[in-house]
Amino acid sequence: MKSLNIPAAWKGDELFNSPYWNYQFSGEEIAEIEATIHTLKESSNQSLEFNKLKKTFAGISEELENGSGVVRLKGFPVKNYSEEEVIEVYMALCGQMGTLVRQSNSDVSSQFINYIKAEQSNDSYKLHTDRGDTISLLCVRQAREGGENLLASAVTIYNEMLQSDPEIAEELFNDLPRIYEGENGWINYPLWHIHKGKFTTQHSGVYPLLSQFISGCPKLTEKQKKGMDLLQEIGLKVGVTLTLDPGDWLICNNHVVYHARSSWKVEQGEYNRLLLGVWYSPFNSRELPDIPAFRTIWGSVEAGKPRGGFLPNHTVPLDQAITKPLSEKEAYWLAEFLKSRFKGVESITALTSGRGLY
Repeated sequence: MKSLNIPAAWKGDELFNSPYWNYQFSGEEIAEIEATIHTLKESSNQSLEFNKLKKTFAGISEELENGSGVVRLKGFPVKNYSEEEVIEVYMALCGQMGTLVRQSNSDVSSQFINYIKAEQSNDSYKLHTDRGDTISLLCVRQAREGGENLLASAVTIYNEMLQSDPEIAEELFNDLPRIYEGENGWINYPLWHIHKGKFTTQHSGVYPLLSQFISGCPKLTEKQKKGMDLLQEIGLKVGVTLTLDPGDWLICNNHVVYHARSSWKVEQGEYNRLLLGVWYSPFNSRELPDIPAFRTIWGSVEAGKPRGGFLPNHTVPLDQAITKPLSEKEAYWLAEFLKSRFKGVESITALTSGRGLY
C-alpha cells in the first residue's frame, strides 16, 4: 500500500487553490438561472438551454470527479423567488450535471429532494458519506448560531493513517459489517477501496455500530473500531470548517470527500435554517468494482449510470419515483432496518451524548 498523490488529497486551506471553491456566479450566469425559473413557470416540459452555465457545469463536473472532489458556488438567487421556484430550478440545474436519484419513497414530489431543517433534525453528525455519487446542498436560510459544515478529504485521511497506523489503514480495506435495509439486515462492505486507480469510500460510522445489534452479524474487530475513530480524529485535523450563506451551493463527491455538521439554534423566520439536499449520479462518474457488495449497495457499478439512492435494486429505476407500495419482502426488511436503526441510535446516543452521531 502506498500514499496517493492526487488532487483529491487536500488539506484545509488548500481548497482555496481550486477554481471552483468560493466560485462566484457571474451576472450572465445568474441571468441564465433566472431565465430558467421563468421558463419553468410556463412549462416544466420545456427544454432548457444554457450558454455560460453549460461551460461552468462542465468544469464543475471535472473538478468533482478528477479534482478536489468538492465545489462551493456562491450567488444562487434564493432570496428573489419562492421556495417552490428555487427547488424546481435547483433540481433542473443538478440535472444538467447528472441523473437525480431518489432518496426515499415518501411523497412523489419529495423523493428527489431532502429538506434539511430543524423539523427533520438539528442534531450534529460526524464525518460520513451519503449513498449517492454526489451530495448537493443549496443553502436557502442559515441559522444565526451553529449549523457549520466540516469537509475532509477521504484520500488525505487514508494517506495520514497510512503513515501513522499502517495496519489500521490496511484493515479498512477489508469488509466491515454494516446495517442494511435488505435481506438479513446487514451486509459486509469495505470502508475504503481502490479500483482501477480510483479511490472510493462509503462510510457512515453509525451503520457498522448499528449492525452489532443484529443477531448473527459478525463483530467489528478492534482494528476496525480504532480505524473509524482515527478517521474522525484525522478528519478534524486535516479538514475545513465552513458556514454556508444563503445562495451558497455545495457539492461533494461522496467517493472522496466526507462531510459533517454541527447542531444549530432553532429560530423561526429569516434564521430558520433550510438546506436543500439532492443526490445525483454524474454523467462522468467513476466505474465501481463489479463485486456483490458494490452491486448490492449501489445497484449499477457502471461509470456514468444512475446508482445508489433509496432501494437501488428496486424494479422502478432510480431516476423514477416509486408510486406503488413496496413488495411484502421489501417492506418487511425496510421495517426491520428502521426498527434496528431506531433502537441502535437510541443506545449509541446514550453512550455518546453531546459528541454527535457517527
